[in-house]
Amino acid sequence: MAQMMQITEARSVNRRQMKPLYLAVSGGSCENEDDLVNVKRRSILPSMMSWYMSNMEKHELATKCLSTGCLAMFGDVCAQGIGQYLANGNPFANKLDKLRMIAMFADGTLCTGPLLHYAYELYEKVWPIYDSDGNRRLLPTLAHVLFDNFIMIVAYISLMMFSTALVEGRYQGIPHEFTHDLIPNIKTSYKASVFGLMWIQLISFYWLPVKLRVLAVNVIDIVWVIVMSFVTHLNRH
Repeated sequence: MAQMMQITEARSVNRRQMKPLYLAVSGGSCENEDDLVNVKRRSILPSMMSWYMSNMEKHELATKCLSTGCLAMFGDVCAQGIGQYLANGNPFANKLDKLRMIAMFADGTLCTGPLLHYAYELYEKVWPIYDSDGNRRLLPTLAHVLFDNFIMIVAYISLMMFSTALVEGRYQGIPHEFTHDLIPNIKTSYKASVFGLMWIQLISFYWLPVKLRVLAVNVIDIVWVIVMSFVTHLNRH
């Protein structure tokens, strides 16, 4: 009993000794290890956003392109899993197609990312969302989103089909794909936009500054990438 009391007292003393360290590390917001762990968990997302914004200030175009590529590759991984699940009832039935993942990353980094960056800046120059007094306007926001989802989408899909076929070594089949698959792919994209994606994009365009719109669209378009990557590669196997 005496030994247990000594151990308990030692632990109590240790906690009291560690308390200043926890306070120092957390900026005074926690007093013990559990509190510190919770603070660290809550600070992950703000830290990532801080890192992203810092890189945006230094290398805006490169940051947008790399984030587009990474999210496109993530969307393709999801698309491959869905395809395997539909075919075999198991999303992990076969190994992931790494070349296909690289192709989607290349398209996002070298094609879609730069195009989004310059397109969104052009939208803002042609018809700014903010008026001269700094007030948001719904009509130009809607125009940006409609043009992006129903006109520019033809360029996005065409670039994705061309660049991924090129990287995957299927360049001989590019004419056939554009002849038979381009229009169906565009129709599929229109459906995805009308039934949800464009409305989320409308909200993000209305509230976010131009610099953050590419990131917002990339996150929203994970669903779009899943759909488009799935239908684009459907006839390649």
